[in-house]
Amino acid sequence: MAKLARSTQLSRWTTVSLGFAVVLASAGCETLDKARMKVLGITVCNPEPESAEWVLREALMAAAEKDEDKGWGRFQKILHTQERSTNALKGWLAGSFSRMRRQHHLYLDEQGCFVLRDFRTLSNEGIDYFVGNRFRDLPTPCSVYIDRDNNNLWRIKRCSL
Repeated sequence: MAKLARSTQLSRWTTVSLGFAVVLASAGCETLDKARMKVLGITVCNPEPESAEWVLREALMAAAEKDEDKGWGRFQKILHTQERSTNALKGWLAGSFSRMRRQHHLYLDEQGCFVLRDFRTLSNEGIDYFVGNRFRDLPTPCSVYIDRDNNNLWRIKRCSL
C-alpha cells in the first residue's frame, strides 16, 4: 500500500513537472528567459558601449565616483535630452543622483557588476529594467529610452536606484 501511495505521489509530481515544462515550451523562449532572469538574475559586467545595459552601469559607476563633481558630470552625459532642463537637472542632483551616490554599493559589486532581475519593453522606445539590490527582495526600477535628439542613443529618463 505504501509503495502504491509513493508511486502515485511520484506520478503526480511527474505529471505536474511535465505539464509545467510543456507550458513553458509552448510559451516560447522569452517566457523561459524571463522566468530564469527573475530567479537567477542576469549579471552585467562589461556591456557593449552605448547599449541600454551600458547606460545603467554608467549611471551606477558615475554614482560610485569618489569625486562628486566628476561623477555628476559623467551622469549628466547619460541623461535623456528631455531630462536636461535646468529644473530637471536640479531635481536629479538633489534627488535621484544623491540617493544613487549613497546606495550604489547596494547594486554594484567590487568588480562594477550588477544584476538585472526583470525588464519590461515599453511601447514608446524604452525599457524598464529592474536592478537587483543585495539587501532587498524587490528589485529597483530604472528606465532607459532611445533619445531621438541625441543620435538615437539609449539614455536614462527615470531611475529610482
